[in-house]
Amino acid sequence: MSSPDLRWSQDAEQSILGGAMLSSDALDRLEQPLHPEHFYVEAHRWIWAAMLDLHSRRQPIDVITVHAQLQQRGQAEKVGGLLYLNELAASVPSAANIRTYATIVVDRALRRKIIETADIVQAIALEVGDAAEKLDQVASMFAAIQRPGARSEAVSLGELLLERSAHWEALESGKALAGMPTHLPTLDRALGGGLKPGKVIVLGARPSVGKTSLALQLLLNLAADGHPVLLLSQEMQNGDITDRAAANLGRVSLEALTTGRFERDDWSRAAEATEAGRTLPVYVDDQAAMTLLDMRSKARRAQQRYGIKVLAVDYLQLCSATGKQDSRHHQIEQISRGLKQLAKELGICILLLSQISRQSTQRAEGEPTLADLKESGAIEEDADVVVALHPRGPQPDGSLLVAALLLKNRQGRRGRIALSFAGSTQRWVESTADVSRGAT
Repeated sequence: MSSPDLRWSQDAEQSILGGAMLSSDALDRLEQPLHPEHFYVEAHRWIWAAMLDLHSRRQPIDVITVHAQLQQRGQAEKVGGLLYLNELAASVPSAANIRTYATIVVDRALRRKIIETADIVQAIALEVGDAAEKLDQVASMFAAIQRPGARSEAVSLGELLLERSAHWEALESGKALAGMPTHLPTLDRALGGGLKPGKVIVLGARPSVGKTSLALQLLLNLAADGHPVLLLSQEMQNGDITDRAAANLGRVSLEALTTGRFERDDWSRAAEATEAGRTLPVYVDDQAAMTLLDMRSKARRAQQRYGIKVLAVDYLQLCSATGKQDSRHHQIEQISRGLKQLAKELGICILLLSQISRQSTQRAEGEPTLADLKESGAIEEDADVVVALHPRGPQPDGSLLVAALLLKNRQGRRGRIALSFAGSTQRWVESTADVSRGAT
């Protein structure tokens, strides 16, 4: 006797379609979402899509209404017409077991996805290239397979409040942190305690304003508090990042580190920086033109190996895309939304650096807005916080006064923070200078 084909179940697919035409509330009783792509037979996908359309408009689902819907789509005769729809309705005595049928259909869809991915993996394994990179790609592909029918269950507000009360008590007693402090006090207050899991914080600026050095300082501060961090540096190589980290940690001249023209105290400060940074849980990857798949894979591996809490991407517009036929706007949108999903999936905070368009400089005061985030409006939609850096000019001590504009802050206040940037040592501190609009 031949074994059953576990890629699909004809009986389950026909039974769920037939049951749905027998009971007006059959779709409401499903415990998991069932989409047309879960069906193996194309005709069944069309029939289920017609039923979902009727259901969304709260119209009755029966042989006649489904047939009419299929006629509107030009698919009625392709699925077998009224004859086949009547056969489906007659194939089950009732819709009582529709949940069981749906579970079988979803299970078979997941099996097909695994088989499909395995075939792709085999082809990748036989291609020329570095095996370690292929392993990353393959691991990401399998990790990306989600249980097709999985969805969360509703929870009562009462239960949520009880759980949250325990969190509030832990915050009050100091047993839990509201966030991971950046050690820029005004920024931490605006963020409700610092960086938080599942959030995406966009740091935008025009070129050469210092967004990379600010992001690096935040990462160094977080790591000093014991929070492992990963920097995906697509613009600068590891050596450049290391020079800037050393300048920041040791207050040593960046020029000395990059040119070799050391003054008397520079070597001792460089040694201090090396000692201070030697054990910090900061990890840097300088691969260029990363795709969303690359970033997902690297973040997942870094979390498994090092337990990273924060991922920084420098910077969004340098990312590459797999869908080369799409517009750049659409590519950036997919990457932005993919990173937001990654933050929630891994429970990490993502610090996403982004360029600000040149258009911002054409205004009277040159201050950027959310609309100036380059190449896609999806960035501002997906971000929980958007901070734009706007240089205000040199200060008497030679540092640069920068206004950090909180253009978006979902769970906190908007406004502006005065920062002082010492480019020679790559150090950022808060300033007491006035950076209100129009101030000089």
